[in-house]
Amino acid sequence: MNSAVGEARIAVIIPTLNEEGTIAAALESLSRQMTQFDRVIVVDGGSTDGTLDIANRYGATIVRVARRGRGCQICAALKGIADDIVVIMHADMVVPPGALSLIRQTLEARPNCPGGCLGHRFDSSDRSLRLTEWWDKRRACRGASFGDQAQFFRRKCLESLGGFPDQPIMEDVELSRRLRRLGRPIYLDYPVVVSARRFARLGWCRAILANYCIRLAYRLCGLRASEALYRRYYGRP
Repeated sequence: MNSAVGEARIAVIIPTLNEEGTIAAALESLSRQMTQFDRVIVVDGGSTDGTLDIANRYGATIVRVARRGRGCQICAALKGIADDIVVIMHADMVVPPGALSLIRQTLEARPNCPGGCLGHRFDSSDRSLRLTEWWDKRRACRGASFGDQAQFFRRKCLESLGGFPDQPIMEDVELSRRLRRLGRPIYLDYPVVVSARRFARLGWCRAILANYCIRLAYRLCGLRASEALYRRYYGRP
């Protein structure tokens, strides 16, 4: 997993917590494009299932952290790397062929672009999710992407604004805000496939309402509410 001499180095970070049912597919999608990135880091918040065994089989670097929450885990992983470009994957995400190469080529061709996202589509035929994909795409085209759209950024560029948001939830929203302050994030429209499991569990209307309420609460209260929002969203301590 090495870039050619002179190419920007890419690290893929995957935060996990008990994801043995999904992470194999995520890592398999990366294994098909191993020459396009330099390392994949699985940063784990205390899995008690087979998540880390699967990550080991795929040769991922494993970082264990005590503080749960995607943003906190990602920050912990970032402390140990010096790669130029960072791509954030979720454990229930499948990356299309050539995606990492596309990210590198895009950022090399656009030196003023701080980052962006690939886009997403759900692994479900539910028509209501097509509406969700359309709406999320509109937001991402304006620079307001979400974590399940495979966000990426220039590491050094983001460090000028304090680095990646060290918070357990809404880290993707905060990342988008910081990237917009640095320039115009790009939407590549090369979507990853993500699980619709939360929509299946809650129902589309309830999931959309829950997402809206949490984003509104974060907009009103900011970082000081992130721990409470994390417990509300995940039901975990």
